[in-house]
Amino acid sequence: MTVPDWLPDLANVTEALGLPAFEDRLLGFLNRLLPVDHVAVFTFDPGGKAGHLFTSSRLDAAAVQTLTDAYMGGGYAEDPNLPIMQTLKPGELIDHGMEGAYAPAYREQFFGKSGLIDKASTSATAGSGTVYCNFYRLQDSGRFSPEDWEQLRALLPLVTNLIAAHRRLLPQAQSQNVQSVVHSIISRAAPPFDKLTNREREVCARVLLGYSSEAIALDLGIAASSVTTYRKRAYEKLGITGQSELFSLCLGAVERG
Repeated sequence: MTVPDWLPDLANVTEALGLPAFEDRLLGFLNRLLPVDHVAVFTFDPGGKAGHLFTSSRLDAAAVQTLTDAYMGGGYAEDPNLPIMQTLKPGELIDHGMEGAYAPAYREQFFGKSGLIDKASTSATAGSGTVYCNFYRLQDSGRFSPEDWEQLRALLPLVTNLIAAHRRLLPQAQSQNVQSVVHSIISRAAPPFDKLTNREREVCARVLLGYSSEAIALDLGIAASSVTTYRKRAYEKLGITGQSELFSLCLGAVERG
């Protein structure tokens, strides 16, 4: 039996279920099979209230935040996929022509300004609510081809169910607060993180969120070797040797307020 070369990547994704590292590992796994440049996942409770689970993207952080704020700020009410997804089986693909599906203002806000040019969407039940999963292409990757759509139809039921499992396993407090706590403590240079440079703090914050060196490098626009250097320098200044000790320092800073 021939073992698919992407199987180790899938194992890495499943190992990270319920952890912050899941997001970037999922994007890496998808890109072993076909280009996917931006993954945005939202949740809807039975009353229709929207939430943002995560976004993993090749876009810069400011662009991701702009898109998220616009969608959560009311853009979701104009999303033509929402009525459709209520009728789908878990992981069943929503695909349609970009030109006809979206109102011009919506298309300009969420596609034209961002450089996103194509999208596939799925949904699945997670607890009492729904996870709404969106997979995008940027201009340099081109639109999804007919072969890509065929591969997506085979792949996305698995991926969507993994995302739903991730949502169920992710502790409620973590899903809402871990990012804000980490960035509040480290980014504002609370002691002992005041010993670090800005770049060293940026790297440490992402280490705590479970990012790999490659993901940190991509997020910050630096070389992976530079990530290693900044992390080593930060650990030396903090008097620690690994991620678990870094986490302990962050918890201590939280307790001190």
